[in-house]
Amino acid sequence: MKYLIVIILCIFLSSCNDDNEQFIVDTALEISVKDSTGSNLLNPSTPNSLDENNIKIIYEIDGEQIEFNKPNLTFSKGFFIHQVENEHRIAIHLNTDKNAEYPVTYIKWNNIDTDTIKCKIERTSNSEICKKVWFNEKVVWEDFATERHFEIIK
Repeated sequence: MKYLIVIILCIFLSSCNDDNEQFIVDTALEISVKDSTGSNLLNPSTPNSLDENNIKIIYEIDGEQIEFNKPNLTFSKGFFIHQVENEHRIAIHLNTDKNAEYPVTYIKWNNIDTDTIKCKIERTSNSEICKKVWFNEKVVWEDFATERHFEIIK
């Protein structure tokens, strides 16, 4: 009887497999936004700071601009502002459109100020990883030895 249980257990365990491969998405980007005096414009207590309610993330997909709006996600507008040490930053979920060689994300800070982010995405069967970032056509990040973060002056 003991051998029968062992055989059944072996058959049962050998028939199990894990088809749930994890898919890795590493495309988040952080930006510090300061004015010409060095004041952090993402800090709500800074005079003339950027209003989080006016910021929009827009993806360019097949030539169309589509505002990021996914109410089921924790960060439903495609970004969140958080504090890193003594600095407020905006973290952005970049566009990973599979049809674009270099997907484009727009940050609409308000009704008149928009910036463009382009990224090089390396894709495999189980991952999408941002390898290079352009901000308004200037390379601002491509070094995996540093965090995917840069600072802009508004």
